[in-house]
Amino acid sequence: MFRRVLVLCALMVPGVAQADEISGEWCSPEGQSLTIRGSRVVAPSGIETDGRYSRHRYEFAMPAGGADAGAAVVLQQLSDEEVLYSIDGSTPVSWTRCRAVTS
Repeated sequence: MFRRVLVLCALMVPGVAQADEISGEWCSPEGQSLTIRGSRVVAPSGIETDGRYSRHRYEFAMPAGGADAGAAVVLQQLSDEEVLYSIDGSTPVSWTRCRAVTS
């Protein structure tokens, strides 16, 4: 019984619950975007490539023919709406799920 109470309390703490999954379209504060579909990603350059996918983390090398070709990119999902994006070990930047613009 005590163990169940501890588990329930832990799940109620903000940031403890994991996001559903990292697949989808993500946007940077500067307007760049990328789309993850399983092990495939469409990089900000628009070029599609393979990466290493897990439910809450994605890693890939920027594809040849685009900006930062060969650079290592890591996305770590924090919530359903936010990932941390890091390129070649740089300080991670918060990216959010892209939203369709309606008129």
